[in-house]
Amino acid sequence: MSERHDLVIDADVMRAAGTSETPHASNARRALEAIREGGHRMVLSTPLIDEYKKHASYYASRWKSSMISRKLHRHWQHREDTALRKTVVEALPKNAPAKETAALKDVHLLEIAFATDGRIISKDAKARDLFRLACPNFGHHKNILWGDLTGLPEAVIAWLREGCAERNDFRICPATPGTRT
Repeated sequence: MSERHDLVIDADVMRAAGTSETPHASNARRALEAIREGGHRMVLSTPLIDEYKKHASYYASRWKSSMISRKLHRHWQHREDTALRKTVVEALPKNAPAKETAALKDVHLLEIAFATDGRIISKDAKARDLFRLACPNFGHHKNILWGDLTGLPEAVIAWLREGCAERNDFRICPATPGTRT
């Protein structure tokens, strides 16, 4: 049996998982199904619940209900990490308020992942790339794994099915040759 993990699921995955047959929707649905079939737990926190209420598709709302009824969820009391937020903002280009707004909108994903099993499922490569700017100043946050459904959805879905093991290529801060994480 593969390992089970607590996963932070970005609201963009919940929004995308509609019933259309576009690759965008079907990949999000397949990822959610792989999470449930693998026995992983979705992490619920106030910021995520609020985002899900605003953005989740009907399909994703039913999926979330099935996860809760199967007790495949974990509630986490969200706490803002002021030092992490400062590190992220300081790494962004100066005079780029749109990038700061975008990064701060999703920094809770890092906060929640760090406090749980360190795994995020998202369709937002832009947010991930903004966070990567802070990698030189991250401590343990470097080890967070980010499954990006926009880049290589098949690899992410396979990773979910296989138990979400450590993968250097999924790290928010990929190691450069000759360095250790």
